Amino acid sequence: MKLLISHPELAADLVNALNETDCLAARTTRNTVQVFVPWLLDGGDTAHAAAELLFFVKAWASRHPEFRAMLLESS
Repeated sequence: MKLLISHPELAADLVNALNETDCLAARTTRNTVQVFVPWLLDGGDTAHAAAELLFFVKAWASRHPEFRAMLLESS
């Protein structure tokens, strides 16, 4: 899953927070973060995983009210 983020200067902090969970995250461009959600390997629901990811990001961003993230469509 790929996130488009509004504030690239916060990407490293977001990646670190995601990597402290079951996810694996890495910055892929200036304003995108790729997130591997391991429970999808076991046939998990993509829509549910997307909702969980966005919930986590919104909770993380509560200290940065100007921060926005949008899930990009997989290609």
